[in-house]
Amino acid sequence: MDFNIFFCRFGLDSHQFRNKTIEPVSADNGNIIYEVEEQAKKRICPYCQHEFMFVHDYNWVEIKLNSTIMVKEFLRIRKVRYKCKECGKTHTFDLQGIDRNATLSPYIETAIKREFLQIQSFKDISLRYGISLSQTLNIYDKYTKLTPKMPLPRYLCIDEKHFVGDNNGTYVVVLSDFFSGEVIDVINNRQMPYLNEYFQSISLQERKNVEVFISDMYDGYSTVKDRFFRKALFVVDLFHVIKLLTEAVKRIRIRTYNQFASEDTIEKHFMKANWKVFLCNQSKIRKNLYHSAKYDVSIPYGEIITNCLKLNQVFWDGYDLLQELLHYDKYESYAEANDFMEHIISKLRLTGDELLNKVADSYAKWKVGIVNGLARNQTGRRYSNAIAEGNNSHIQRIINVSYGYKSFRRLRSRIMLIRTYKNKG
Repeated sequence: MDFNIFFCRFGLDSHQFRNKTIEPVSADNGNIIYEVEEQAKKRICPYCQHEFMFVHDYNWVEIKLNSTIMVKEFLRIRKVRYKCKECGKTHTFDLQGIDRNATLSPYIETAIKREFLQIQSFKDISLRYGISLSQTLNIYDKYTKLTPKMPLPRYLCIDEKHFVGDNNGTYVVVLSDFFSGEVIDVINNRQMPYLNEYFQSISLQERKNVEVFISDMYDGYSTVKDRFFRKALFVVDLFHVIKLLTEAVKRIRIRTYNQFASEDTIEKHFMKANWKVFLCNQSKIRKNLYHSAKYDVSIPYGEIITNCLKLNQVFWDGYDLLQELLHYDKYESYAEANDFMEHIISKLRLTGDELLNKVADSYAKWKVGIVNGLARNQTGRRYSNAIAEGNNSHIQRIINVSYGYKSFRRLRSRIMLIRTYKNKG
């Protein structure tokens, strides 16, 4: 094989080696080995700075060059060990492009680093390149030693993701850009001491750049907004607004079939088996007949749902209000959205039900943020945390594929690599 082409192939400097034809040697295990010799040069002693060192002896080192499923290639280097004529000490100099004690070529390390940008486990990468898991993790830790956050965007989404590791909590906090979808950073804990420490470390000038702050109804996020982003528009994600009422209606449905439905009736059976129809938009309910083999009855879906709701007035009221809330799209201006939420809160309180009254209290507490989420912005869109929820789905895939993470630092840097830096080239 041509001398210069060989070293160029693996990103090594050919001037460090004796120029001779390189022939591959097949080992008994099927690996391919290339043997080369370091070129002896005039050296200065690194210990006493004497200008003359002579060749004392040689030692062999072996570095993995490439790896496929079938074939592994190794470079066996005959390295020169020098001895100082003045102080008598011996020394082996590093080769350019090859770290001392390295067992992998820069070519392989670069290929492995590219693998980190894909959603796959460290174990799979290790198996692909025929190296140990600890080697892969060492390369990863070195590669991601500095993984800075991105600058805070004008439209900031903040959401939590369940994670149990070395972060002293059960949730991490994911910051995302509403428009680009990029992950800005991941905070190791959603408790206030951690959030305070994190946002205090960001300059006031950078925090002033945030014009819209989007979150769910977690009190900690409201505190962060008031303390660090006072001038930003506060938006509560509508998904969580609807979910709050949905959960209440779900519990009222259970109460209804336990307390108000007679035993062994089609209504009780329907409420138990078809809970989703009581929580979705009416337009999504089937128009055909519901057939019960147990009771040998066919009845329109709309009729059986109505019969179930009639069993409990609170169930009827909660369902009716949920349907109203699911049609929020009709309200576009801030004034319309504000009137709509006032109407919903008032009707929830009129039910007299404890669960629905708690929902009303939450809506009243978060009304400003909810209304800002209902009203369309200057671009004609509604602000939401859908981007953050989407990022959370990707993060869950990263965790699942790797069979879980214990190190928050590794999880954070992997998220930043895959969801942010990868897109920036």
